[in-house]
Amino acid sequence: MTAVGESQTMHRFALCLTLFCLVAFAGSAWAGNVPPFPHLAGTWSHAEINVTIAKKPHTLILDRGRIIQVSATQLKLREGAGVVVTVPLSAQTIVNVYGFQSSVEGLERRMNVLTMRIDGGTAVRVRATS
Repeated sequence: MTAVGESQTMHRFALCLTLFCLVAFAGSAWAGNVPPFPHLAGTWSHAEINVTIAKKPHTLILDRGRIIQVSATQLKLREGAGVVVTVPLSAQTIVNVYGFQSSVEGLERRMNVLTMRIDGGTAVRVRATS
């Protein structure tokens, strides 16, 4: 390979590496704006907590229950008192199944889950628990 060919190859490699890093960091920056699940002691099935995210007030809506129906756009949960709640989902919902990053397709009936919505929107986080 000639010196010009090597130079072009290195330039393309550097460009690809830069683009890869930009995409990777853009995804992690978006995930950084979604707060983690708060720790709530005791037995609970529904909680609403006022928080500040990026210097703006918001309400976190947390639901805990067993999945009775799941689709790409929503979960139906039976909560502790037998109340059925519908939690909307989106393609941006961060799903964690038994400690591993997953997608909505990884959720199944009879799984126990925690969900988090912000200001009544779609779930931003869903975590399957034991």
